[in-house]
Amino acid sequence: MEEFDAIVIGAGHQGLVAATVLAESGLAAAVVEAEAEVGGAVKSGEVTLPGFVHDLYASNMNLFLGSPFFARFGDEMAADGLRFARSSSPYASVFPGGAALWVTCDEAATLDMWRRHSKADAEGWERLRRVFDALAAAYLPLYANPLPSRATLRSAREVWRNRKSVGPGDLAATLLSSTRGLGDRYFETPEAKALAAAWGMHLDYAPDIAGGAVFPLLEMYIDMLNGMSLVEGGAGKLPAAIAGLFRKRGGIVHTGARVARVDVDGTRATGVTLEDGRRLRASRGIVSTAVLPNLVHDLLADVAVPEDMRSAAQRYRFGPGTFMLHLALEGPIPWRNSELGEFSYVHAGSYVDDMARTYQQALAHQLPDCPLLVVGQTSVVDPTRVSAAGQQVAWVQVRAVPSRITGDAGGVIAGTRWADVREQFADRVLHILEGYAPGLAALVRGRTAFSPEDLRNANANLVGGDSVSGSHHLDQFLMLRPSLRLSRYRTSIPGLYLAGAGTWPGAGVNGISGQLAAEALLRSRRRRR
Repeated sequence: MEEFDAIVIGAGHQGLVAATVLAESGLAAAVVEAEAEVGGAVKSGEVTLPGFVHDLYASNMNLFLGSPFFARFGDEMAADGLRFARSSSPYASVFPGGAALWVTCDEAATLDMWRRHSKADAEGWERLRRVFDALAAAYLPLYANPLPSRATLRSAREVWRNRKSVGPGDLAATLLSSTRGLGDRYFETPEAKALAAAWGMHLDYAPDIAGGAVFPLLEMYIDMLNGMSLVEGGAGKLPAAIAGLFRKRGGIVHTGARVARVDVDGTRATGVTLEDGRRLRASRGIVSTAVLPNLVHDLLADVAVPEDMRSAAQRYRFGPGTFMLHLALEGPIPWRNSELGEFSYVHAGSYVDDMARTYQQALAHQLPDCPLLVVGQTSVVDPTRVSAAGQQVAWVQVRAVPSRITGDAGGVIAGTRWADVREQFADRVLHILEGYAPGLAALVRGRTAFSPEDLRNANANLVGGDSVSGSHHLDQFLMLRPSLRLSRYRTSIPGLYLAGAGTWPGAGVNGISGQLAAEALLRSRRRRR
Protein backbone atom coordinates (compact mmCIF):
# COMPACT_ATOMS: atom_id res chain seq x y z
CA MET A 1 0.00 0.00 0.00
CA GLU A 2 1.26 3.46 -0.92
CA GLU A 3 1.01 6.03 1.88
CA PHE A 4 0.27 9.72 1.34
CA ASP A 5 -1.04 12.64 3.33
CA ALA A 6 -3.62 13.43 0.64
CA ILE A 7 -4.99 11.91 -2.55
CA VAL A 8 -6.75 13.77 -5.36
CA ILE A 9 -9.11 11.85 -7.65
CA GLY A 10 -8.96 13.25 -11.17
CA ALA A 11 -6.19 15.08 -13.05
CA GLY A 12 -8.34 17.69 -14.69
CA HIS A 13 -7.16 21.21 -14.07
CA GLN A 14 -9.14 21.49 -10.82
CA GLY A 15 -7.65 18.30 -9.43
CA LEU A 16 -4.15 19.40 -10.35
CA VAL A 17 -4.74 22.82 -8.78
CA ALA A 18 -5.92 21.14 -5.57
CA ALA A 19 -2.91 18.82 -5.53
CA THR A 20 -0.47 21.68 -6.10
CA VAL A 21 -1.96 23.74 -3.26
CA LEU A 22 -1.70 20.72 -0.95
CA ALA A 23 1.89 19.98 -1.97
CA GLU A 24 2.83 23.67 -1.62
CA SER A 25 1.61 23.42 2.00
CA GLY A 26 3.97 20.55 2.68
CA LEU A 27 1.67 17.55 2.28
CA ALA A 28 2.79 14.42 0.50
CA ALA A 29 0.13 14.13 -2.20
CA ALA A 30 -0.78 11.95 -5.17
CA VAL A 31 -3.20 12.38 -8.05
CA VAL A 32 -4.94 9.37 -9.61
CA GLU A 33 -6.35 9.75 -13.12
CA ALA A 34 -8.30 7.18 -15.10
CA GLU A 35 -7.20 8.44 -18.52
CA ALA A 36 -3.76 8.05 -20.06
CA GLU A 37 -2.96 11.75 -19.81
CA VAL A 38 -3.77 14.63 -17.52
CA GLY A 39 -6.20 17.38 -18.47
CA GLY A 40 -9.79 16.23 -18.11
CA ALA A 41 -11.80 18.58 -20.36
CA VAL A 42 -8.73 20.77 -21.01
CA LYS A 43 -6.89 18.87 -23.72
CA SER A 44 -5.52 19.45 -27.18
CA GLY A 45 -4.29 17.26 -29.98
CA GLU A 46 -3.87 16.67 -33.70
CA VAL A 47 -7.23 14.95 -34.11
CA THR A 48 -7.82 15.84 -37.78
CA LEU A 49 -4.46 15.89 -39.56
CA PRO A 50 -0.80 16.12 -38.50
CA GLY A 51 0.24 19.70 -37.96
CA PHE A 52 -3.22 20.96 -36.95
CA VAL A 53 -3.52 21.33 -33.15
CA HIS A 54 -7.08 21.51 -31.82
CA ASP A 55 -8.44 22.34 -28.38
CA LEU A 56 -10.61 19.28 -27.94
CA TYR A 57 -13.05 20.71 -25.39
CA ALA A 58 -12.41 23.91 -23.40
CA SER A 59 -10.56 26.73 -25.12
CA ASN A 60 -11.12 30.14 -23.45
CA MET A 61 -8.66 30.70 -20.58
CA ASN A 62 -9.84 34.10 -19.31
CA LEU A 63 -11.21 32.75 -16.03
CA PHE A 64 -7.98 30.93 -15.21
CA LEU A 65 -5.90 34.04 -15.88
CA GLY A 66 -8.01 35.88 -13.30
CA SER A 67 -7.75 33.17 -10.66
CA PRO A 68 -5.86 33.38 -7.34
CA PHE A 69 -3.97 30.24 -8.40
CA PHE A 70 -2.60 31.96 -11.51
CA ALA A 71 -1.74 35.05 -9.47
CA ARG A 72 0.34 32.80 -7.19
CA PHE A 73 1.92 30.44 -9.72
CA GLY A 74 1.67 32.21 -13.08
CA ASP A 75 5.24 33.50 -13.11
CA GLU A 76 6.62 30.07 -12.30
CA MET A 77 4.58 28.44 -15.06
CA ALA A 78 5.74 31.14 -17.48
CA ALA A 79 9.34 30.45 -16.50
CA ASP A 80 8.67 26.79 -17.31
CA GLY A 81 7.44 27.71 -20.78
CA LEU A 82 3.66 28.23 -20.51
CA ARG A 83 2.46 31.02 -22.80
CA PHE A 84 -0.92 32.54 -23.62
CA ALA A 85 -2.06 34.07 -26.88
CA ARG A 86 -4.50 36.97 -26.51
CA SER A 87 -7.07 38.24 -28.98
CA SER A 88 -8.17 41.87 -28.79
CA SER A 89 -11.15 40.89 -30.96
CA PRO A 90 -12.84 38.49 -28.57
CA TYR A 91 -16.29 37.78 -30.02
CA ALA A 92 -18.89 38.52 -32.65
CA SER A 93 -22.35 37.34 -33.70
CA VAL A 94 -23.48 36.81 -37.29
CA PHE A 95 -27.09 36.41 -38.38
CA PRO A 96 -29.09 35.12 -41.33
CA GLY A 97 -28.91 37.73 -44.06
CA GLY A 98 -25.37 38.74 -43.16
CA ALA A 99 -25.86 41.25 -40.35
CA ALA A 100 -23.12 41.09 -37.73
CA LEU A 101 -22.26 42.63 -34.38
CA TRP A 102 -18.93 42.48 -32.61
CA VAL A 103 -17.03 43.55 -29.53
CA THR A 104 -13.34 44.42 -29.41
CA CYS A 105 -11.00 45.73 -26.73
CA ASP A 106 -11.23 49.16 -28.31
CA GLU A 107 -14.20 50.46 -26.31
CA ALA A 108 -14.64 53.54 -28.46
CA ALA A 109 -14.66 51.50 -31.67
CA THR A 110 -17.12 49.05 -30.13
CA LEU A 111 -19.47 51.85 -29.13
CA ASP A 112 -19.15 53.31 -32.62
CA MET A 113 -20.17 49.93 -34.05
CA TRP A 114 -23.24 49.95 -31.82
CA ARG A 115 -24.16 53.47 -32.93
CA ARG A 116 -23.91 52.52 -36.59
CA HIS A 117 -26.13 49.54 -35.90
CA SER A 118 -28.76 51.22 -33.69
CA LYS A 119 -28.77 54.38 -31.60
CA ALA A 120 -31.12 52.72 -29.11
CA ASP A 121 -28.86 49.66 -28.80
CA ALA A 122 -25.83 51.91 -28.27
CA GLU A 123 -27.63 53.64 -25.41
CA GLY A 124 -28.60 50.24 -24.00
CA TRP A 125 -24.98 49.05 -24.22
CA GLU A 126 -23.85 52.06 -22.20
CA ARG A 127 -26.61 51.63 -19.59
CA LEU A 128 -25.81 47.95 -19.28
CA ARG A 129 -22.13 48.77 -18.83
CA ARG A 130 -23.04 50.65 -15.64
CA VAL A 131 -24.93 47.59 -14.41
CA PHE A 132 -21.89 45.45 -15.21
CA ASP A 133 -19.58 47.76 -13.25
CA ALA A 134 -21.82 47.54 -10.18
CA LEU A 135 -22.42 43.81 -10.47
CA ALA A 136 -18.78 42.93 -11.16
CA ALA A 137 -17.66 44.79 -8.03
CA ALA A 138 -19.86 42.46 -5.97
CA TYR A 139 -19.85 39.23 -7.97
CA LEU A 140 -16.24 38.78 -8.97
CA PRO A 141 -14.93 38.72 -5.35
CA LEU A 142 -17.74 36.30 -4.55
CA TYR A 143 -16.64 34.06 -7.42
CA ALA A 144 -13.35 33.13 -5.76
CA ASN A 145 -14.80 32.39 -2.30
CA PRO A 146 -16.70 29.44 -0.86
CA LEU A 147 -20.46 29.85 -0.42
CA PRO A 148 -21.93 30.67 1.95
CA SER A 149 -19.18 32.78 3.50
CA ARG A 150 -18.41 36.24 4.81
CA ALA A 151 -17.67 37.21 1.23
CA THR A 152 -21.40 36.88 0.56
CA LEU A 153 -22.13 39.62 3.07
CA ARG A 154 -19.32 41.79 1.75
CA SER A 155 -20.73 41.46 -1.76
CA ALA A 156 -24.19 42.44 -0.56
CA ARG A 157 -22.71 45.54 1.07
CA GLU A 158 -20.92 46.37 -2.19
CA VAL A 159 -24.22 46.23 -4.05
CA TRP A 160 -25.69 48.65 -1.48
CA ARG A 161 -22.76 51.04 -1.90
CA ASN A 162 -23.36 51.09 -5.66
CA ARG A 163 -27.06 51.90 -5.32
CA LYS A 164 -26.59 55.53 -6.42
CA SER A 165 -24.99 54.71 -9.78
CA VAL A 166 -27.27 51.74 -10.47
CA GLY A 167 -30.48 51.20 -8.60
CA PRO A 168 -30.80 48.05 -6.47
CA GLY A 169 -33.87 47.22 -8.52
CA ASP A 170 -31.82 47.10 -11.72
CA LEU A 171 -29.24 44.87 -10.08
CA ALA A 172 -31.87 42.56 -8.60
CA ALA A 173 -33.67 42.35 -11.93
CA THR A 174 -30.42 41.44 -13.66
CA LEU A 175 -29.57 38.75 -11.10
CA LEU A 176 -32.96 37.09 -11.58
CA SER A 177 -33.49 37.82 -15.27
CA SER A 178 -33.40 35.44 -18.19
CA THR A 179 -31.23 36.31 -21.17
CA ARG A 180 -34.39 37.16 -23.10
CA GLY A 181 -35.41 39.51 -20.29
CA LEU A 182 -31.96 41.11 -20.26
CA GLY A 183 -32.10 41.74 -23.99
CA ASP A 184 -35.64 43.12 -23.88
CA ARG A 185 -34.68 45.42 -21.00
CA TYR A 186 -31.65 47.04 -22.64
CA PHE A 187 -31.77 46.47 -26.40
CA GLU A 188 -34.09 47.20 -29.29
CA THR A 189 -32.98 45.10 -32.26
CA PRO A 190 -33.20 41.31 -32.48
CA GLU A 191 -29.48 41.14 -33.28
CA ALA A 192 -28.46 42.93 -30.07
CA LYS A 193 -30.78 40.75 -28.01
CA ALA A 194 -29.30 37.62 -29.58
CA LEU A 195 -25.72 38.75 -28.94
CA ALA A 196 -26.44 38.57 -25.21
CA ALA A 197 -28.51 35.39 -25.34
CA ALA A 198 -25.84 33.46 -27.24
CA TRP A 199 -23.49 33.63 -24.27
CA GLY A 200 -26.13 32.02 -22.06
CA MET A 201 -26.20 28.98 -24.32
CA HIS A 202 -22.55 28.26 -23.48
CA LEU A 203 -23.79 27.09 -20.09
CA ASP A 204 -27.31 25.79 -19.51
CA TYR A 205 -29.09 29.11 -19.89
CA ALA A 206 -31.62 29.01 -22.69
CA PRO A 207 -33.29 32.38 -23.33
CA ASP A 208 -36.16 31.84 -20.90
CA ILE A 209 -34.27 30.42 -17.90
CA ALA A 210 -34.43 32.62 -14.79
CA GLY A 211 -31.01 33.74 -13.56
CA GLY A 212 -29.43 33.22 -16.96
CA ALA A 213 -28.50 36.86 -17.50
CA VAL A 214 -25.55 37.13 -15.11
CA PHE A 215 -23.04 35.01 -17.02
CA PRO A 216 -23.68 36.70 -20.40
CA LEU A 217 -23.50 40.15 -18.81
CA LEU A 218 -20.13 39.40 -17.23
CA GLU A 219 -18.77 37.70 -20.33
CA MET A 220 -19.78 40.50 -22.70
CA TYR A 221 -17.92 43.21 -20.85
CA ILE A 222 -15.03 41.27 -19.31
CA ASP A 223 -14.06 40.12 -22.80
CA MET A 224 -14.20 43.72 -23.99
CA LEU A 225 -11.90 44.76 -21.16
CA ASN A 226 -9.51 41.81 -21.26
CA GLY A 227 -9.78 40.25 -24.70
CA MET A 228 -9.83 36.48 -25.00
CA SER A 229 -6.83 34.30 -24.21
CA LEU A 230 -5.93 30.80 -25.36
CA VAL A 231 -2.99 28.61 -24.38
CA GLU A 232 -0.23 29.00 -26.93
CA GLY A 233 0.31 25.67 -28.63
CA GLY A 234 -2.91 24.07 -27.35
CA ALA A 235 -5.05 23.96 -24.23
CA GLY A 236 -3.40 20.74 -23.03
CA LYS A 237 -0.24 22.64 -22.18
CA LEU A 238 -2.06 24.24 -19.21
CA PRO A 239 -2.76 21.07 -17.19
CA ALA A 240 0.68 19.79 -18.17
CA ALA A 241 2.18 22.95 -16.66
CA ILE A 242 0.17 22.58 -13.44
CA ALA A 243 1.22 18.94 -13.21
CA GLY A 244 4.80 20.16 -13.55
CA LEU A 245 4.34 22.49 -10.57
CA PHE A 246 2.95 19.62 -8.56
CA ARG A 247 5.76 17.22 -9.42
CA LYS A 248 8.41 19.83 -8.56
CA ARG A 249 6.91 19.87 -5.07
CA GLY A 250 7.26 16.12 -4.69
CA GLY A 251 3.81 15.16 -5.95
CA ILE A 252 3.08 11.93 -7.80
CA VAL A 253 0.66 11.66 -10.73
CA HIS A 254 -0.69 8.20 -11.56
CA THR A 255 -2.32 8.17 -15.03
CA GLY A 256 -4.19 5.17 -16.41
CA ALA A 257 -5.19 4.54 -12.79
CA ARG A 258 -8.96 4.30 -12.54
CA VAL A 259 -10.39 4.44 -9.03
CA ALA A 260 -12.68 1.51 -8.26
CA ARG A 261 -13.79 2.78 -4.87
CA VAL A 262 -13.12 5.25 -2.12
CA ASP A 263 -12.17 3.33 1.02
CA VAL A 264 -14.07 4.29 4.16
CA ASP A 265 -13.01 2.96 7.56
CA GLY A 266 -15.96 3.34 9.87
CA THR A 267 -17.14 6.80 8.92
CA ARG A 268 -13.90 8.34 7.62
CA ALA A 269 -12.46 8.22 4.09
CA THR A 270 -9.00 6.66 4.35
CA GLY A 271 -7.84 6.06 0.79
CA VAL A 272 -8.71 4.64 -2.61
CA THR A 273 -8.57 1.25 -4.29
CA LEU A 274 -7.72 1.23 -8.00
CA GLU A 275 -9.24 -1.12 -10.56
CA ASP A 276 -5.95 -3.02 -10.78
CA GLY A 277 -6.15 -3.76 -7.06
CA ARG A 278 -3.58 -1.25 -5.84
CA ARG A 279 -4.47 0.63 -2.68
CA LEU A 280 -3.39 4.15 -1.80
CA ARG A 281 -3.87 5.42 1.73
CA ALA A 282 -4.52 9.08 2.61
CA SER A 283 -3.90 9.99 6.23
CA ARG A 284 -5.20 13.57 5.94
CA GLY A 285 -7.91 13.49 3.32
CA ILE A 286 -9.12 12.92 -0.23
CA VAL A 287 -10.24 15.54 -2.76
CA SER A 288 -12.54 14.10 -5.43
CA THR A 289 -13.29 15.95 -8.66
CA ALA A 290 -15.84 13.32 -9.70
CA VAL A 291 -19.25 14.91 -10.15
CA LEU A 292 -21.44 14.04 -7.15
CA PRO A 293 -23.65 11.33 -8.74
CA ASN A 294 -20.56 9.49 -10.02
CA LEU A 295 -18.88 9.75 -6.62
CA VAL A 296 -21.88 8.46 -4.69
CA HIS A 297 -23.21 5.84 -7.09
CA ASP A 298 -19.89 4.50 -8.35
CA LEU A 299 -16.95 5.24 -6.06
CA LEU A 300 -19.00 4.97 -2.86
CA ALA A 301 -21.35 2.23 -4.07
CA ASP A 302 -20.44 -0.11 -1.20
CA VAL A 303 -20.54 2.55 1.49
CA ALA A 304 -23.42 3.61 3.74
CA VAL A 305 -23.42 7.14 2.33
CA PRO A 306 -25.09 9.71 4.60
CA GLU A 307 -28.60 10.51 3.45
CA ASP A 308 -27.91 14.16 2.66
CA MET A 309 -25.19 13.16 0.19
CA ARG A 310 -27.25 10.37 -1.33
CA SER A 311 -30.33 12.53 -1.82
CA ALA A 312 -28.23 15.39 -3.28
CA ALA A 313 -26.68 12.96 -5.77
CA GLN A 314 -30.13 11.67 -6.68
CA ARG A 315 -31.46 15.19 -7.34
CA TYR A 316 -28.43 16.44 -9.27
CA ARG A 317 -29.43 17.29 -12.85
CA PHE A 318 -27.43 17.34 -16.04
CA GLY A 319 -28.26 19.65 -18.92
CA PRO A 320 -28.51 18.86 -22.63
CA GLY A 321 -25.51 17.67 -24.57
CA THR A 322 -22.88 19.36 -26.70
CA PHE A 323 -21.58 18.39 -30.13
CA MET A 324 -18.03 19.34 -31.15
CA LEU A 325 -16.70 19.61 -34.69
CA HIS A 326 -13.00 20.18 -35.37
CA LEU A 327 -11.94 21.37 -38.81
CA ALA A 328 -8.52 21.48 -40.48
CA LEU A 329 -8.75 24.16 -43.17
CA GLU A 330 -6.60 25.08 -46.15
CA GLY A 331 -7.27 28.77 -45.55
CA PRO A 332 -9.23 31.26 -43.46
CA ILE A 333 -12.96 30.84 -42.99
CA PRO A 334 -14.47 32.78 -45.95
CA TRP A 335 -17.05 34.78 -44.00
CA ARG A 336 -19.41 36.87 -46.12
CA ASN A 337 -18.47 39.68 -43.76
CA SER A 338 -14.69 39.59 -43.97
CA GLU A 339 -14.30 41.51 -40.70
CA LEU A 340 -15.37 38.38 -38.81
CA GLY A 341 -12.11 36.67 -39.73
CA GLU A 342 -10.20 38.33 -36.88
CA PHE A 343 -12.46 37.24 -33.99
CA SER A 344 -11.70 34.52 -31.48
CA TYR A 345 -15.34 33.41 -31.17
CA VAL A 346 -18.14 33.91 -33.69
CA HIS A 347 -21.69 32.95 -32.68
CA ALA A 348 -23.50 31.86 -35.84
CA GLY A 349 -27.03 30.93 -36.71
CA SER A 350 -29.55 32.08 -34.15
CA TYR A 351 -31.91 34.74 -32.97
CA VAL A 352 -33.40 34.49 -29.48
CA ASP A 353 -36.46 32.50 -30.56
CA ASP A 354 -34.20 30.13 -32.51
CA MET A 355 -32.11 29.46 -29.40
CA ALA A 356 -35.23 28.83 -27.33
CA ARG A 357 -36.52 26.40 -29.95
CA THR A 358 -33.16 24.61 -30.15
CA TYR A 359 -33.08 24.15 -26.39
CA GLN A 360 -36.57 22.69 -26.34
CA GLN A 361 -35.70 20.38 -29.21
CA ALA A 362 -32.68 19.11 -27.28
CA LEU A 363 -34.76 18.53 -24.14
CA ALA A 364 -37.30 16.65 -26.27
CA HIS A 365 -34.49 14.39 -27.56
CA GLN A 366 -34.73 15.84 -31.09
CA LEU A 367 -31.72 16.70 -33.21
CA PRO A 368 -32.02 20.48 -33.63
CA ASP A 369 -32.61 21.75 -37.14
CA CYS A 370 -30.66 25.02 -36.75
CA PRO A 371 -28.63 25.09 -33.51
CA LEU A 372 -26.35 27.82 -32.25
CA LEU A 373 -22.79 27.37 -33.49
CA VAL A 374 -19.88 28.76 -31.50
CA VAL A 375 -17.03 29.01 -34.01
CA GLY A 376 -13.62 29.27 -32.40
CA GLN A 377 -10.94 30.57 -34.79
CA THR A 378 -8.12 29.36 -32.60
CA SER A 379 -5.29 29.59 -35.11
CA VAL A 380 -6.22 33.22 -35.81
CA VAL A 381 -5.43 33.93 -32.16
CA ASP A 382 -2.54 31.47 -31.92
CA PRO A 383 -0.80 30.81 -35.27
CA THR A 384 1.36 28.09 -33.67
CA ARG A 385 -1.66 25.77 -33.96
CA VAL A 386 -0.86 25.16 -37.66
CA SER A 387 2.37 24.13 -39.33
CA ALA A 388 2.05 26.17 -42.53
CA ALA A 389 1.11 29.78 -43.18
CA GLY A 390 -2.46 30.28 -44.37
CA GLN A 391 -3.82 27.10 -42.81
CA GLN A 392 -6.38 27.27 -40.03
CA VAL A 393 -7.98 25.14 -37.36
CA ALA A 394 -11.57 25.80 -36.36
CA TRP A 395 -13.29 24.71 -33.15
CA VAL A 396 -17.07 24.47 -33.48
CA GLN A 397 -19.22 23.92 -30.41
CA VAL A 398 -22.88 23.12 -31.09
CA ARG A 399 -25.30 24.15 -28.34
CA ALA A 400 -27.47 22.40 -27.52
CA VAL A 401 -28.12 18.82 -28.65
CA PRO A 402 -29.87 15.85 -27.06
CA SER A 403 -27.90 13.27 -25.13
CA ARG A 404 -30.42 10.66 -26.29
CA ILE A 405 -32.05 10.85 -29.73
CA THR A 406 -35.65 9.97 -30.55
CA GLY A 407 -35.98 11.95 -33.77
CA ASP A 408 -34.79 14.78 -35.99
CA ALA A 409 -36.46 18.19 -35.87
CA GLY A 410 -35.16 18.72 -39.40
CA GLY A 411 -36.97 15.63 -40.66
CA VAL A 412 -33.92 14.35 -42.56
CA ILE A 413 -31.70 12.27 -40.25
CA ALA A 414 -33.33 8.92 -39.51
CA GLY A 415 -31.06 7.27 -36.94
CA THR A 416 -31.48 7.40 -33.18
CA ARG A 417 -27.96 6.42 -32.11
CA TRP A 418 -25.21 9.03 -32.03
CA ALA A 419 -22.75 6.50 -33.42
CA ASP A 420 -24.95 6.22 -36.52
CA VAL A 421 -25.84 9.89 -37.06
CA ARG A 422 -22.70 11.73 -35.92
CA GLU A 423 -21.33 12.37 -39.41
CA GLN A 424 -24.75 13.31 -40.81
CA PHE A 425 -25.16 15.85 -38.05
CA ALA A 426 -21.65 17.15 -38.74
CA ASP A 427 -22.77 17.64 -42.35
CA ARG A 428 -25.69 19.72 -41.07
CA VAL A 429 -23.33 21.89 -39.04
CA LEU A 430 -21.11 22.46 -42.08
CA HIS A 431 -24.15 23.28 -44.20
CA ILE A 432 -25.27 25.91 -41.69
CA LEU A 433 -21.78 27.42 -41.60
CA GLU A 434 -21.60 27.44 -45.38
CA GLY A 435 -24.52 29.84 -45.38
CA TYR A 436 -22.39 32.36 -43.49
CA ALA A 437 -19.09 31.48 -45.16
CA PRO A 438 -19.66 30.31 -48.76
CA GLY A 439 -16.88 28.06 -49.96
CA LEU A 440 -15.99 26.78 -46.48
CA ALA A 441 -16.64 23.12 -47.33
CA ALA A 442 -14.10 23.25 -50.15
CA LEU A 443 -11.42 24.36 -47.67
CA VAL A 444 -11.90 21.42 -45.30
CA ARG A 445 -8.87 19.11 -45.41
CA GLY A 446 -9.90 17.06 -42.41
CA ARG A 447 -12.59 16.94 -39.76
CA THR A 448 -13.32 15.13 -36.53
CA ALA A 449 -16.67 15.20 -34.76
CA PHE A 450 -17.35 14.41 -31.10
CA SER A 451 -20.93 13.51 -30.19
CA PRO A 452 -22.30 13.69 -26.64
CA GLU A 453 -21.50 9.99 -26.31
CA ASP A 454 -17.91 10.65 -27.35
CA LEU A 455 -17.63 13.42 -24.74
CA ARG A 456 -18.95 11.10 -22.03
CA ASN A 457 -16.60 8.29 -23.08
CA ALA A 458 -13.65 10.69 -22.92
CA ASN A 459 -14.58 12.15 -19.52
CA ALA A 460 -16.88 10.50 -16.99
CA ASN A 461 -17.95 13.89 -15.61
CA LEU A 462 -19.57 14.88 -18.92
CA VAL A 463 -22.67 12.81 -18.24
CA GLY A 464 -24.92 12.69 -21.29
CA GLY A 465 -22.42 14.84 -23.11
CA ASP A 466 -23.20 17.79 -20.84
CA SER A 467 -20.06 19.85 -21.38
CA VAL A 468 -20.59 21.84 -18.15
CA SER A 469 -21.06 18.79 -15.86
CA GLY A 470 -24.50 19.68 -14.56
CA SER A 471 -27.19 22.30 -14.98
CA HIS A 472 -26.36 25.80 -13.74
CA HIS A 473 -29.98 26.81 -13.15
CA LEU A 474 -30.61 28.75 -9.95
CA ASP A 475 -31.68 25.69 -7.95
CA GLN A 476 -28.28 24.12 -8.68
CA PHE A 477 -25.94 27.10 -8.56
CA LEU A 478 -24.30 29.48 -6.08
CA MET A 479 -24.53 27.91 -2.61
CA LEU A 480 -26.79 25.15 -3.94
CA ARG A 481 -24.06 23.54 -6.05
CA PRO A 482 -24.20 20.60 -5.56
CA SER A 483 -26.38 21.18 -2.45
CA LEU A 484 -26.53 23.58 0.48
CA ARG A 485 -24.98 21.04 2.86
CA LEU A 486 -22.12 20.27 0.46
CA SER A 487 -21.44 23.72 -0.97
CA ARG A 488 -18.27 24.40 1.05
CA TYR A 489 -16.36 21.46 -0.47
CA ARG A 490 -16.58 19.22 2.63
CA THR A 491 -18.79 16.14 2.34
CA SER A 492 -20.70 14.37 5.08
CA ILE A 493 -17.94 11.74 5.15
CA PRO A 494 -14.99 13.06 7.20
CA GLY A 495 -11.81 13.24 5.18
CA LEU A 496 -13.62 13.44 1.81
CA TYR A 497 -13.80 16.74 -0.10
CA LEU A 498 -15.36 17.83 -3.38
CA ALA A 499 -14.01 19.96 -6.23
CA GLY A 500 -14.66 20.28 -9.94
CA ALA A 501 -17.37 21.67 -12.20
CA GLY A 502 -20.08 20.14 -10.03
CA THR A 503 -19.20 22.55 -7.20
CA TRP A 504 -19.21 26.34 -6.94
CA PRO A 505 -18.33 28.30 -9.09
CA GLY A 506 -19.23 25.67 -11.66
CA ALA A 507 -17.93 25.01 -15.13
CA GLY A 508 -15.12 26.80 -16.90
CA VAL A 509 -11.35 26.74 -16.68
CA ASN A 510 -11.30 28.83 -13.52
CA GLY A 511 -9.00 27.01 -11.07
CA ILE A 512 -11.26 28.04 -8.18
CA SER A 513 -12.89 24.95 -6.71
CA GLY A 514 -9.65 22.97 -6.70
CA GLN A 515 -7.95 25.62 -4.60
CA LEU A 516 -10.93 26.08 -2.26
CA ALA A 517 -11.31 22.32 -1.71
CA ALA A 518 -7.61 22.01 -0.91
CA GLU A 519 -7.86 24.92 1.52
CA ALA A 520 -10.86 23.26 3.20
CA LEU A 521 -8.78 20.11 3.70
CA LEU A 522 -5.89 22.13 5.11
CA ARG A 523 -8.18 23.96 7.54
CA SER A 524 -9.54 20.64 8.75
CA ARG A 525 -6.00 19.42 9.27
CA ARG A 526 -5.24 22.41 11.49
CA ARG A 527 -8.41 21.88 13.52
CA ARG A 528 -7.46 18.26 14.22
CA ARG A 529 -4.06 19.17 15.67
